[in-house]
Amino acid sequence: MLKFRKNYPMSNVTTLQIGGSAEKFVAVKSEEELQEAIDYAKQNKMDYLLIGGGSNLLVNDHGIDCLVIKNEITGIQERNGTLIVKSGTLLQNIVDYSISHGLSGLQKLTGIPGTVGGAVYGNAGAYGQTISDYITSIVILNSAKDLKTLSKDQCGFNYRNSIFKQTKDHILEVTFQLENGDPKTLQQEADDVLSKRLVKYPKGIKCPGSFFKNIVAETLPKEILDKIPKEAIVYGKLSAGFLLESVGAKGQTLDGIYIADYHANLFVNQGSGTAKAFYDLAKTYAQKVKQKFGITLEPEVQLINLPPLT
Repeated sequence: MLKFRKNYPMSNVTTLQIGGSAEKFVAVKSEEELQEAIDYAKQNKMDYLLIGGGSNLLVNDHGIDCLVIKNEITGIQERNGTLIVKSGTLLQNIVDYSISHGLSGLQKLTGIPGTVGGAVYGNAGAYGQTISDYITSIVILNSAKDLKTLSKDQCGFNYRNSIFKQTKDHILEVTFQLENGDPKTLQQEADDVLSKRLVKYPKGIKCPGSFFKNIVAETLPKEILDKIPKEAIVYGKLSAGFLLESVGAKGQTLDGIYIADYHANLFVNQGSGTAKAFYDLAKTYAQKVKQKFGITLEPEVQLINLPPLT
């Protein structure tokens, strides 16, 4: 029997610890419970929002007039290097599993918070590796409540993006075909990545990771690229942090929200911050980047019940 909670604070389930209350909230642990929760929303004529770990959400201080469904459907199966993973599984759990079983392809994703489903939705990545690199298929639940299996090519993966941002289909299960590797080598690679991440994201930091997406350099006009130093482009991406630093974002604060003085694309809740302050600070510096470089920054973080930044 599902337990629906009224006026549930979204600050309880977001990494930022920011956000007003959801009209109703429920956690689901199976596909059947997910179906039941969706049916409940439709029967009560409510909108609903499916979330994962809450690591990439900025929720309006006034909350959300809908049913929030938290995906806690977990599980990992292995078949000869193929991993079949339920979407509510923590990304770190599948990274650790792949390393310990000598499977290469996910180790650089270590330290990224959230669930596998959320990571696939935003095509999360780090240090030149993305979660979609070794995906072969995905099982989804569409708006007609039909289960469908999509090939990787049908998922529209590109930089920090997937077709799911447009379709709103629910990711239920992800299949990876990984390569064989030495567990010790993979663990060392993961440890090296994690040590770099912890410099940027100390444990306990109330931060959703990079707020803005980096920009694929080849999409920019030559006259803009000519203004950009080559070292600001890494793995073919122009650093949003470089652009923000260039307009003075580092170290700026507003009502409990702080832009890190060591990385201009890290917006941190110091404990008393609000979604409004977070949003206003991000918008201010996005506008400054637009004025100086002619580049429109896009948020990597999902804005819930908030207007577009641009």
